[in-house]
Amino acid sequence: MMKKSGRSGLSLIELIFTIVIIGIVFTVIPKIIFSLNKSDQFAIRQDALFNGISMMQMISSLAWDENNTASNDILHVNAGNALFDCNSTTHYRIGGFIGSRNCENDKNASVMGDFAGTNYFLANNIDRFNNQDINASYYNLHISVQYIDENITYPSPHQAKVMLNTHGAASNDTTNLKRVELNITYNGKRGTVGKQIAQFSYVSANIGQMTFNSRVWK
Repeated sequence: MMKKSGRSGLSLIELIFTIVIIGIVFTVIPKIIFSLNKSDQFAIRQDALFNGISMMQMISSLAWDENNTASNDILHVNAGNALFDCNSTTHYRIGGFIGSRNCENDKNASVMGDFAGTNYFLANNIDRFNNQDINASYYNLHISVQYIDENITYPSPHQAKVMLNTHGAASNDTTNLKRVELNITYNGKRGTVGKQIAQFSYVSANIGQMTFNSRVWK
């Protein structure tokens, strides 16, 4: 007597279960991938913000101008507001006093140049970051440094307002204020190329360098 051969093929119920399982898999996997990409983008933005803040903190600790690296002077400028000028005869700015930072060495602020390519780890003043591009894995940091205007308006007799607009005059003009701007954009690997992640801005003033006098403790 012959045995019946093993059952082959799928029953209707098994086929339905298979289709349901495949449907669930193809529904869940795209959502998992989407969630992972969102988490990845969040990590990229978090890393970019951390690096941007750290970079601006480092820049803010540097000398205002390359001529401050040789002197702690308030520097002379050629296009600033007269109220902010440091007197070349008395060597004091309005409100200055003996022992304060002054302009006794008669040094001028340097003309803003393009220092692109400079190793920012070796930078000793904020001008060295002008047109500096720093490329990370998934985003780019672009830094620019510009002189800005010192136009003053008086909304009321007891108020004064400084208009911090970009200085649009000749490139060899110098003022007492500089703006450092840092833009962070995607480089395309995890976001649209050039899409902005964040922007930081910092205004630095020509007030000379702070120095510490050391004395032997007795």
